[in-house]
Amino acid sequence: MKYSFHKESAMELRPLRFLVLWPHKAAMEECLLDADFLATTQHFSIRDEKGEVSACCSVMSESREIDEEIYNLRLRAMAVHPNHRRQGLGKQLLIGAEQFFLNQSIWCDAREVAVLFYKSCGWEVKSEVYQIPIIGPHYLMVKNVMC
Repeated sequence: MKYSFHKESAMELRPLRFLVLWPHKAAMEECLLDADFLATTQHFSIRDEKGEVSACCSVMSESREIDEEIYNLRLRAMAVHPNHRRQGLGKQLLIGAEQFFLNQSIWCDAREVAVLFYKSCGWEVKSEVYQIPIIGPHYLMVKNVMC
């Protein structure tokens, strides 16, 4: 199957967010973030040859000081459809998104099950495990995106 990288609107990502990230929410319409419609937020996807969203993520302006360094961007709502996992789509998505943020620093709350994936993409763990209510165990992770 062929896949392609796209910039998206948050509205297009709701079904995958609901399926993978937030199935506890009452409806797909609730799968939006406060920052989704800000001009400083960008959304990305990998679509299959049928045009379906197979993977998605959002990057927003949200600064955080970590170990005396300021990280100005936050990666959120990264998901890969269960039927499309283990095909390199997550890595393809991150590489594509990072091209829009060269020479910048990004942070994220990574689910425990995704830590090894992020490490394989050059991200670094910056915390002990912590709980996000309802969602589960997470780690703070960072990456300095170089050109």
